[in-house]
Amino acid sequence: MGEVWRARDTTLDREVAIKVLPTAFTSDPERLARFEREARVLASINHPHVAAIHGLHEAGGRRFLSMELVPGEDLAERLSRGPLPVEEAMAVARQIVEALEYAHDRGIVHRDLKPANVKITPEGDVKVLDYGLAKAMAGDPSLSGPTSTPTMMPTITTAGTAAGMILGTAAYMSPEQARGRPVDKRADIWAFGCVLWEMLTGRRAFDGETVTDVLAAVVTRDPDRSALPPSTPPAVRRLLARCLDKDARTRLRDMGEARIVLASPQNEDVAAARAAVPAPSARGRTWWLVTASLALVVGAALGRFAFAPPAARPRAFEFDVTVPDQRIEMGSLALSPDGSMLAFAARDGEGERRLWVRGMDSVDARVLPGTAGARYPFWSPDGKEIAFFSDNRLLRIALDGAAARPIGLVHDPMGGSWGADDVILVGNASGPLRTVSASGGKPPTEVTALDEGVEDAHVWPGFLPDGEHFVFLADASTDEGHRIHLGELQGGPTKILKKGIRSQPVLDPSGRLLVVELGQLLAYPFDLGSGTLGEQSVLIATKVYTMGTQHHAPFTAGPGTLAFQSGSADMELLLLDFEGRAIRKLTDPDRIGNPAISSDGRRVSFEIFTDTPERLVWVQDLERGVRTPVSQRGNMADSSTWGADGETVYFDANPGGDWDVYRKAVSGGGEPERLESPAESDITVLDASPDGRWLLTGILRGEDRNDLVLHDLDPAKGDWIEWSSGPFDDNFGSFSPDSRWIAYTSDASGRTEVYVAPVTGGPSVRRFQISSGGGYEPRFSPDGGKIFYRSARDEWMSAEIEVSGDRVDAKTPQALFSLAAVDLPWVRNFVEVMPDGSGFIAVHPVGSNETAIRVRTGGR
Repeated sequence: MGEVWRARDTTLDREVAIKVLPTAFTSDPERLARFEREARVLASINHPHVAAIHGLHEAGGRRFLSMELVPGEDLAERLSRGPLPVEEAMAVARQIVEALEYAHDRGIVHRDLKPANVKITPEGDVKVLDYGLAKAMAGDPSLSGPTSTPTMMPTITTAGTAAGMILGTAAYMSPEQARGRPVDKRADIWAFGCVLWEMLTGRRAFDGETVTDVLAAVVTRDPDRSALPPSTPPAVRRLLARCLDKDARTRLRDMGEARIVLASPQNEDVAAARAAVPAPSARGRTWWLVTASLALVVGAALGRFAFAPPAARPRAFEFDVTVPDQRIEMGSLALSPDGSMLAFAARDGEGERRLWVRGMDSVDARVLPGTAGARYPFWSPDGKEIAFFSDNRLLRIALDGAAARPIGLVHDPMGGSWGADDVILVGNASGPLRTVSASGGKPPTEVTALDEGVEDAHVWPGFLPDGEHFVFLADASTDEGHRIHLGELQGGPTKILKKGIRSQPVLDPSGRLLVVELGQLLAYPFDLGSGTLGEQSVLIATKVYTMGTQHHAPFTAGPGTLAFQSGSADMELLLLDFEGRAIRKLTDPDRIGNPAISSDGRRVSFEIFTDTPERLVWVQDLERGVRTPVSQRGNMADSSTWGADGETVYFDANPGGDWDVYRKAVSGGGEPERLESPAESDITVLDASPDGRWLLTGILRGEDRNDLVLHDLDPAKGDWIEWSSGPFDDNFGSFSPDSRWIAYTSDASGRTEVYVAPVTGGPSVRRFQISSGGGYEPRFSPDGGKIFYRSARDEWMSAEIEVSGDRVDAKTPQALFSLAAVDLPWVRNFVEVMPDGSGFIAVHPVGSNETAIRVRTGGR
């Protein structure tokens, strides 16, 4: 498949591997075009156990791939020294399975899995190489070159994957591959079985002196199962048999099943053993009673001389819950009271947030119909229903298929808990906790009181087992105001359990209080009788996904089960070309969001999130790399934009509690200047008009509803004019280069789409729809001839427009490239357009920032 070289990427200053494609390959235009299409798909794979493809390049007439450089030896080299110990083989196999499952969920099949394509780093991490390249390279058989051994021979390639063609490496080919039939993910499952067999035995499952002999063995013979080491768990033996089933129809159906077996093969063996034990006969029961009685007598006698060893703790095992092609919503997950079901909110392929459920004994999650906009789910005490919020509505839905039923309206909800007697506690992002009846019909009743001047909100309530007491988080803009409280339904003063915590509190079934501190999940001993919290915590989990001040709940607990969101929040800014390829890296990794570019393209402003009540807006010089803050230290700041002069930055911040607009000259000293904005309304800075006349802002009217407001920057006027208002969520606005039009988003049609309306008069005069199938973050091209936006599927789109008088006509939008999925709270702006039209600035995750839900059962 070509030569592989170690190289340095001078643009992003990193070492890479480059794979130089064969000359015969690159001289075939049709084949090269097919390869480029496949390479784009493969480059979308972002998983810690898959070696990433960075890009396809050309230099001196040679085409080459740049790929992640993975240190260490490949599995073929390791196996040349003999088989792996069973535990080591299981560890490697688990990581291979995770890589295969991730890609299969996205419709990508490896087609050439073998030990030579599995790399093991010095730290023991596994990377699967050349994912999907067998398909991308399919073409001229002459490229296969001379064969050496059936294991290390180059991939056999043909003109395609049609019937009668062979594609793969002989020793790891599935029977259907060997017969030249079309293949799917079941071919990877077969190859995985071959690789696992080889790791355990040190020999290939199917062998022969020639390729023909090997293929004959694949099609006609079974491997010698006596070759497996005696310590191989029975569950793994059964797994191998299912993976190496010659009939693809009865072969293991999904790598998720293999992941579950490998996560705890001993548990699988116990379950199988229990299922295999027949019910004892009456005579057998009598024999068992006699035997048990004798054992008790003997045991009592021996007990005088020896102590029995303590019972072993159940072994903990973990697995990740993911939803293919969807994104799990930050902080929206809940385990059922018995720990058997997980509910979570995730955005579907259309960008709509819905409620999903998955049983702990299942590998599939299912969406609950009628739950559009769902977030912050919590369970009824009997585990038969789930309550959730959609905008400012509280609803309940049963798992038996009945439609969701409304409970009532609640303002600014943040978390809830369902107690006895149909009492529901509701968190309040702008005030004290409230109670409502699960049956509806009654207005919310306040049950706590804010410590005025210190606390801003009471959120994330959770009932304790007695049904009367509850814990909750007091939210604030200062360290002192963040507190975990203990309260009771009868009212009265609450008790502060712990100060300085910015995480929701959860009481697990063992009576410990769980909180997150600096990305670590900790458990504190808790005495309900005295209402006291112990000082010494126990570490439960690391790498818990958190962002900013942790206003979103990233974990939940049930009997014997813990679920938390894991992943990294580190981002970097990249300069991309029109095909989405990185031209250069602009920033070091950090929790970066909401970039905005100056009119001369020399500087970029952006926000950095922290785990403290400080979020700053920074400005970085793109030529010199110098970064300076423009917002006030110790406060919260958010979105920013640049004035027409290229020197003034406008941003929103809340040093006084409410979000207001500020501006500051980048080259000037002193404190930022506060603009007199509409009272009692949180405000977001969106864009400034190129003619210097207007500042466009978003005004929050509800949890999920914004209006767009123009501010006249003329010092003599300073008016605030409602540009769009009504029952819909209008957001993400930006000006055209001639300052005559605003591109914005609205959910007036039931789906968030991109529209264009005139600055004078706004949408009430006329508006023109640009997107189809969902759209966000619209930006005009510098010449005004296109509108770029982010689709619901995270594709960066381009729609050509023609402006004629008071009309805007748009052509069919075209996808430019896929964006890395970033689903972080408070981040609204992911991509900016370079003023000279040379490309885009994009927020990009560092490594894998997938926010999968990690479930841990047993041994907690």
